[in-house]
Amino acid sequence: MRKIKPLLLTRLTAHTHQPIDSVFTFIANHENYKRWYPGVVSVTSVDDMPHGVVGKTYCETLQMPGGRLQNIQIVTIASTPPHRFVTQGDFAPLLPQMTFELSSSEGGGTDVMWMFHSRHTSPVRRLVARLIFRPILRRQATHAMATLTRLLEQIAA
Repeated sequence: MRKIKPLLLTRLTAHTHQPIDSVFTFIANHENYKRWYPGVVSVTSVDDMPHGVVGKTYCETLQMPGGRLQNIQIVTIASTPPHRFVTQGDFAPLLPQMTFELSSSEGGGTDVMWMFHSRHTSPVRRLVARLIFRPILRRQATHAMATLTRLLEQIAA
């Protein structure tokens, strides 16, 4: 049986003058997510594991359209400091996966690539993700990446 790849919903890139280690530390602490992603009300650690390690779990609370609050469990599934950080969420309509890939740039600083995927394998669910979630996520992610880049520029090296 062929494994179906997660469906890419959006991919954004940015550059910050901050060193890669500082950028990774900020991104790998998922509690910072509420500081830059629209609609995130809170993010709290569920366990005592350090940020940025595989298995670290968070409870993320989102404000949904209409004002309803939705709790989502977020788990770090891959972490290769300071280059790659991946989380997955249990929000059933989307089954989100968020991936950050970081690289040191030639001129100094860090290049950031941020990808948002849906892990659904059902053709119907993937179609819904493409038609409904992709436009929403692209809009939110564009705003979020601008905010994230501003915050990263403020990190003390």
